[in-house]
Amino acid sequence: MRYTKNDIKNIPLTEFMAALGEKPVKAFGDMKLYYAPQRDDPEPMLVVDTKTNRWYDHATDQSGDIIDLADLKMNPNLYTDPRDFILKYMNEYEQGKELSANARTKQEPTVINLDIKKVKLTDFMKVLGQEHPVAADGNLRIYNAPYDPKGEPTMVINTETNLWRDTKSGAYGGIYDLAYELTGSCNMSELNRYIAGQMQGLEKSQKVEPPKQEQDKPKRKMRL
Repeated sequence: MRYTKNDIKNIPLTEFMAALGEKPVKAFGDMKLYYAPQRDDPEPMLVVDTKTNRWYDHATDQSGDIIDLADLKMNPNLYTDPRDFILKYMNEYEQGKELSANARTKQEPTVINLDIKKVKLTDFMKVLGQEHPVAADGNLRIYNAPYDPKGEPTMVINTETNLWRDTKSGAYGGIYDLAYELTGSCNMSELNRYIAGQMQGLEKSQKVEPPKQEQDKPKRKMRL
């Protein structure tokens, strides 16, 4: 599932808490008790009402909805709109659940002949739907960030080092770091499977059929 801003008001707070890595400590009726995700409290102080989909913080007497909680949790240096923060975490969380579900399902093993560490990031961007960068400067290629709900041109790939960096969030690294941003998974097997599955499509599109061998022409008989 891919969340949009129109879906935010319908996202259960319990799902958002799970996306933030928080699990309920206790449950009583429609209430679930959590550690406040925006602080390092020694005791669980935040209560989520699953019926009204609102929260209450016993430590500060604050309350609100999912947007109010995201506003408290997000880093204002990285996000200006709490809705962008919600979408990033929720979509990464959903992608992680899908990968986990696929890993538990018996499937034919993905076979692909490539060394993932040597995959060019520019080729990986092609299979993600970006055939060409939006701009280029020397060995730098600028792309619309595929992990950003807004898809802004903040991702820069250095073709010499085969590394990338996001000028907005500061995230950076190689292909595994990019796969993490796209999936939210830290499991190397899942990341390998994800990258291999994506690159398999590129391999198929680039396969060239071997030229047909011409049949040997019959030799001319020598005239006497």
